[in-house]
Amino acid sequence: MPNVEIQKVKDGQKDALPYFQEFEERFNEIRNRAFALFENRGRGFGYDLDDWLRAERELFASPAAELADKGNAYELQMELPGFEPKEVEVTATPDELIIHAAASQEKRSDKGNVLWSEFSSSDVYRRIPAPTPLNTDGIAATLEKGVLRITAQKTAESKSKAVGVRAA
Repeated sequence: MPNVEIQKVKDGQKDALPYFQEFEERFNEIRNRAFALFENRGRGFGYDLDDWLRAERELFASPAAELADKGNAYELQMELPGFEPKEVEVTATPDELIIHAAASQEKRSDKGNVLWSEFSSSDVYRRIPAPTPLNTDGIAATLEKGVLRITAQKTAESKSKAVGVRAA
């Protein structure tokens, strides 16, 4: 299985990375659109996640994803068709996973009969908040058949809280 490189970021190092500025600008666009959706619904509470996800889809054609709790870890699956592992960057912080995939897939035909083409560069950003803190040293990612799979280990503190909650 082709592995995807993971950049591991500890607490307090996040702001030092240059592309976090670009992420922040994109998230502000999503935040503003989600708030507009909230206002358009008459400011009714209880749909904040729905508004956020809809805003992501509208603004960035966000790829389909699924996050599952596997006990000691979270497993994220995300559709990234057409990308190679070297074109995917995964950044793991204690509180989120950030996926950036960029590919230049422009194809030009030598034949003069092409009337139009939808082949172009692809650029995907996706931020997945972690429900509980992640152990950034315990994260692995693979990309196979257009599906990115990330296994993110929970911190020991997260595991003990989850056990405590279940026992209550």
